[in-house]
Amino acid sequence: MKQTKEVSLLAKFDELAGEMGSANKAAQRIGIPASTISQLKKGAYSGNKDAQFAKLAAYFDTKTEGAESYSEVDYAPTSISEKIYQTIKTCQIKGGVAIATGDSGIGKTKAVQKYHADNPLNSIVITVNPCFKSAKAVLKLIALELGVPISQSTDDLWIAITQKLHDGMVIIIDEGQLLTFHGIETIRSFADYFTDKGQTLGVAFVGDNGIEEKFEGKTRRNYRQINNRKWLSPKFVTTDIKREDVDMMFPLLVSSNMEQELEFLHKVAQSEAGLRGAVRLFSQAYDNGCYTLKGLASMAKFMRIDVRSVVR
Repeated sequence: MKQTKEVSLLAKFDELAGEMGSANKAAQRIGIPASTISQLKKGAYSGNKDAQFAKLAAYFDTKTEGAESYSEVDYAPTSISEKIYQTIKTCQIKGGVAIATGDSGIGKTKAVQKYHADNPLNSIVITVNPCFKSAKAVLKLIALELGVPISQSTDDLWIAITQKLHDGMVIIIDEGQLLTFHGIETIRSFADYFTDKGQTLGVAFVGDNGIEEKFEGKTRRNYRQINNRKWLSPKFVTTDIKREDVDMMFPLLVSSNMEQELEFLHKVAQSEAGLRGAVRLFSQAYDNGCYTLKGLASMAKFMRIDVRSVVR
């Protein structure tokens, strides 16, 4: 019985390796060295074999459970997502700097991911976090996307990146509100570099309203010079989310004519929870086996989502 389970786990690994293109990639995803997998297959592993098979079992069990849970719509062309998408597209075509800001959970990151998926050859996406907000750190993130060695001085890194970038590209910065002043200036300088050459390179900053504050000079006077260079700056809030947007996210409810449930989720989407919060709420209710209005309201209470403040 034990041997049969081990054979089954190795077969699942081979299936994953086939999907990913190599055993090395599959092993890296699971967190087990490819050499260990190879030795397990040969029966030559000298370490704790049970521990390695336990890792394999835990990984595939988790993925099986995930596959059985609610799967959200990968991308829906909601009114806000499409406007952000078009903002990035215009920025790429015209070059220069654009900013798309808005409340959390309204579809900004989904739009960024969709744009990059549609334009993989002439767009770069980097996501900033508190660890990567300085000029040098951001340059490293861009360098990794371009295949540029990161073990260089800041100036050499900048020069090496310019040699890899080309006319007609766009650099998209998600969570851009986390950038420092020098981080913003450094990325913006790539657009200036191509403008000076008579070419175009767009830089699109996407994030919450913290970006706009910086570009307007509310937090630091130096940001005003960046603000003067931007030409596109749409702002979005959760109350901009339309009922049609919600319908796109929940086709199951639409096909079942569950009007009350859709209206409730629209209220959730227009609250501080945003569209992302509405999706998470429905996902939890669905997995619990009750996504009627009563089930959604109960889950909203459990998740501490308050829709009473939403004014229509």
